[in-house]
This record gives sequence, structure tokens and C-alpha cells, in this order.
Amino acid sequence: MDQAERDRWIHDYYARRFDETDRLVTRSANGQVEFQRVQQLVSTRLVPSSRVLDIGGATGVHARWLAEAGHTVTLIDPVAEQVAAARAVPGVDALVGDARDLPFADGSFDAVLMLGPLYHLQERDDRLRAWQEAHRVLVPGGIVFAAAISRAAAALKMVFARSFRDLPADALVALLERGSDEKPAPTDGFPGGHHHLAAELAEEATDAGFTDVTTVGVEGPAGLGLEMLAPEGSVVSAAITIAEAAHVAPPAADLSPHLMSIGTKAS
Repeated sequence: MDQAERDRWIHDYYARRFDETDRLVTRSANGQVEFQRVQQLVSTRLVPSSRVLDIGGATGVHARWLAEAGHTVTLIDPVAEQVAAARAVPGVDALVGDARDLPFADGSFDAVLMLGPLYHLQERDDRLRAWQEAHRVLVPGGIVFAAAISRAAAALKMVFARSFRDLPADALVALLERGSDEKPAPTDGFPGGHHHLAAELAEEATDAGFTDVTTVGVEGPAGLGLEMLAPEGSVVSAAITIAEAAHVAPPAADLSPHLMSIGTKAS
């Protein structure tokens, strides 16, 4: 499947089949942990009244709390239906666009969130274009927060979904060796694209020109199990404690469903 075909699948999936706000806020404990950990990782690094670009920001679930915190937020997403929802969020300017070709001048933003595009760009050249565009629109000293889906966690999820039986050997090898989902054609399910190793994500950030790159697991090693639990407060709190503890143990990052690289544009 080429990227153009995957892009069409992405538009259909997010426009008609999937609710990103529900995934992060109400569906499971894992979504709540991801949501709160992203807020934690981002908010502690932003200066007051930052100009923030939310690339692939979907319906504005993160843009909302950023605007409420006093930041100036611009959201860009390739799915018009999601952009329409984001435009209804107070204090958020939302427009349709592509992470690989941002319609903004150099040095327009103090911080960039890129919490979805890297999932769906199957070729490294496309991912580097997205990284480079994020780097271009940042001011010197600006910071990027870029998320990826963990390759190891995706492989474990594939195994668990099949209860360890009738495993698709070729697909599993392709995922583990190359990060590929190897889908020959679109389905009703998640569009996929590429799954990262923590070291690979950090390498992409560095190759795009970012410095002082730190890569962490977002939900921590309990994340997959949390998908099956309701977003109950004590469960979410305990999981965040585990994620914070695993934060300083690099091998544990790959066990988290989502990874995040945080880097700086050199002054």
C-alpha cells in the first residue's frame, strides 16, 4: 500500500469511524493515563503564553487544555471533519493541512506538538519531512513533543488479540524487524503506518536537527493491560505512578503503547 492510499484510509477512518476525544477521555484507563501524561510532559516544559502548534491535533482534545492554560494554540489536521470540531474549541485556530508541508513561516511557534502524524507515515523520508517542518516553524530554543506507537507494544497487542494462537508469522516479523503493519489494502480498522522503537524515534528527531532529545514511554509498561480497564481514578493514578517510575529506565520505554521524543531547536 502506498502513502496516498493510506492517506485516503486515514481520512475515512477519522472522519467516520473513530472518536479521538472518546479514546483519551472516556474509553479506558489507558486513554486517561495517556491524556494526563501528555499534559504532564508538555505543561512542565512550556513557558507562559507560548505559541503552540498542534500538528495532527484531531478534534482538539489537547488544544483545549493548552488554550485554557493561556497558550495561543493553532491546530492543523488533514481530516476536515476533525478540524470542524476543533474550530468549536474556544481559543483554538484550526485549519486543514499536512504535517509534511506546513503553511506557516519559519520561526512562527514556541512549541510544536506532533502526537499523531508519525503513526501514519510509513516511509522514513515522509516522517523526516514532518520532523523537518516542525523544526522549521519553531523559534530557536523552541521545543517539539512528538509521539509514536511502540513497535514492541504493537507486537504484544497482536499476540494478545489472537490469544497466542494462529499468529501471522510474516506480519509479526515485518512488524518487529521493520515497524511495518504490512496491510495490503485498507480495512475498517486502524490505518497504522509505522511503529517505532524508542531509539529509532530519537534518531529521527536528531536527524531532523533537534538537540537535547529525550525519549520516554508515555503510559508506561502497564499500558496494554489498562486498555481493558475503565478509567477509574485510583487505577489511573497508580498507572501514572508506574509510568513515572519507568520514565528513567530506557529499556522500559519500548513497553509503553506510546513513545514521546522531546527535543529542542538549537538557539
